[in-house]
Amino acid sequence: MTTLLKVHQLTTHIGSQSKPIKPVDGVSFNVEKGQTFALLGESGCGKSMTALSLLRLHPQPVSRIVSGKIELAGQDLLSLSEAEMEHIRGRRIAMIFQEPQSSLNPVLSVEQQIGEALQWHFDIQGQALQDRVIQLLSSVGIPDPEQRIKAYPHQLSGGMKQRVMIAIALAGEPELLIADEPTTAL
Repeated sequence: MTTLLKVHQLTTHIGSQSKPIKPVDGVSFNVEKGQTFALLGESGCGKSMTALSLLRLHPQPVSRIVSGKIELAGQDLLSLSEAEMEHIRGRRIAMIFQEPQSSLNPVLSVEQQIGEALQWHFDIQGQALQDRVIQLLSSVGIPDPEQRIKAYPHQLSGGMKQRVMIAIALAGEPELLIADEPTTAL
């Protein structure tokens, strides 16, 4: 198999440099293309911070990656600029976040939010865009997707919000999909 993701001695600190909290401390693993990989541990052990660090979405300036290596198909993600990472996120690596309530924009419809992800990564608009949004909603098990595209997050149950988050993550057809407790609200 081909190695898709290689993480070597990843260390992320939170807080002051003199007394840092180390939620990610020397983590190493490989994920092969086509492999399902699970990072397990008790609550608060650093699983979410590891996932956020992989995408370089760890909360800054409160936290920082202090050492290690993250490679996606041989590309060193820690050496990329923020602008370059914006093209990686969603298209090459996507994440289903743990809390859909705070991840969805309350003033944008489901169609607008999934459509935004599609437009960012693909040259798609109009009816083709709407058809793809409906297809994604259907693929994650949302009933009546033709009607649900016009809904706003507050009009959806927790489980439906989580399914919308999954659809958004799948929209970019990523090589690597990271799921942070994706079934919590289902």
